[in-house]
Amino acid sequence: MKRLRVGMVVPSLNTIAEDDFRLFCPDEVSYHVHRIRLRKEGGRVTTESLLRAWLEAGDESEYLKDLSPNAVVFNCTGASVSNGPQGDALLARRMTERLGLPATNTMVAIKEALAALRADQLLHVCPFADEFARDERASLEASGYTVTRTVSLGFTDAKEAAQMTPQRIAGIVREQIGTDIGAVLLSCANVRAFEAVDELEGALGMPVVTSNQATLWAVLRAAGWQGHVAGAGSLFAGK
Repeated sequence: MKRLRVGMVVPSLNTIAEDDFRLFCPDEVSYHVHRIRLRKEGGRVTTESLLRAWLEAGDESEYLKDLSPNAVVFNCTGASVSNGPQGDALLARRMTERLGLPATNTMVAIKEALAALRADQLLHVCPFADEFARDERASLEASGYTVTRTVSLGFTDAKEAAQMTPQRIAGIVREQIGTDIGAVLLSCANVRAFEAVDELEGALGMPVVTSNQATLWAVLRAAGWQGHVAGAGSLFAGK
């Protein structure tokens, strides 16, 4: 049987997505990564620089098409929602048409993961400022999800957000959880949230979805993979 192959485009500053794929991508699937330049304005990532990445995602994904993958994903939560609440779906269609193969992105993957788990009444945790969290929330709500609470952690440097341990991320969730919450969404492809999923789901008794977890799951499904990954949460239970 021919081995499945998937491709992932990540921002140039990302240090976590490849680690998560190494930890959780099934052995029978190979993955390949291409970096897209995420430019900074005045030393920080802005909504304008995220939109530029959205606009350039199609061009950059062409490098992955050359290796004949079964599916490709653009993995940046903020960029995938930078062109309006439905911009994630538009980007997925544009990339699929351009590449001639299944293509998705982080927010499309998150929404598909939430639907698969029947997850709603969300606690939404975003590592960055309110302006970025608002764009993510608007996209979720435009697709029919109820965001009960959004928590913005206020990081201005994604590399600093990447230094949070899974234990610290889990602690933040525990501080914010309440009886009005039905599921947890931990956004951003550059935080170690995926590693916290299994423990959090066991402790909270509810679905937990993260950007890299949903991204890996969605691109694997798009490539035709089905199966179980131990320790990757209920999304990968294989039921």
